[in-house]
Amino acid sequence: MNDTGGDLVDYVKLNQDYSKLDDKSMLKEYYKQTKTHLDDEEINFLMEDEFSFDEDTDDEREIRKKKIALKEQVANAKSHLDGLKSKYYQELKAGSRLTPEQQKAQEFFNRYKKTTEESSKRSEVLASNFSSKTNNFFGDGFKGFEYNVGDKKFRFNVNNADEVKNTQSNVNNFVGKFLNEKTGALEDAAGYHKSLFTAMNPDAIAKHFYEQGKADATKSSIAKAKNISMNPRQSHGKATNTSGPQFKVLSDNSSGMQWKIKK
Repeated sequence: MNDTGGDLVDYVKLNQDYSKLDDKSMLKEYYKQTKTHLDDEEINFLMEDEFSFDEDTDDEREIRKKKIALKEQVANAKSHLDGLKSKYYQELKAGSRLTPEQQKAQEFFNRYKKTTEESSKRSEVLASNFSSKTNNFFGDGFKGFEYNVGDKKFRFNVNNADEVKNTQSNVNNFVGKFLNEKTGALEDAAGYHKSLFTAMNPDAIAKHFYEQGKADATKSSIAKAKNISMNPRQSHGKATNTSGPQFKVLSDNSSGMQWKIKK
């Protein structure tokens, strides 16, 4: 009613299902619209006179003629009423009964409806394109994700490709991890922004940890090359065997230090 400017009577007319009416009710409605000069009592009299009969007293041929006449008139009534409803709807849709303000509102609604339909079609095309390219990427040739680290490339192998594809086909699966399940509000801001930064800078993150790994490996190699021993030094007074002359400290008193030479 808001779209067309019609009233409750118009709404009833447009939504009347004439196929659910019995023959006499449909015929009466037909006469009310086509014989507007007659009142209800006159219409009932006319219908009774033209189509009523008595099975016991009336001639069989006359009864058959009235049945056929009723059937034809009911068919005409149904065709007329359905056509009238369709025509009436087209008139309302065209805005013939709208005020200037209602006409502007109707035009705005029509533009909005058209824009919505076009947007929906574009969304369907984009969704189809996304699905097609995703399926191709995760096809038989998919082995994992490659990362550029300087002039080198490294691959992160993925064993469950189908599971990864299904999860990543809906971006809500990513965002939803950081939202409150009941309210939908952001709950884990640190996790969300860290994950999103990593997703937007994958090669830079890979390079950082690659360089860090190289630095750690270099430190370990230098430490091994120096062969630094962390064992405690041996205490004085313990003899050490060598292939040459042997010396033994007999006293740690510098004033009375004595040496004994073994040959």
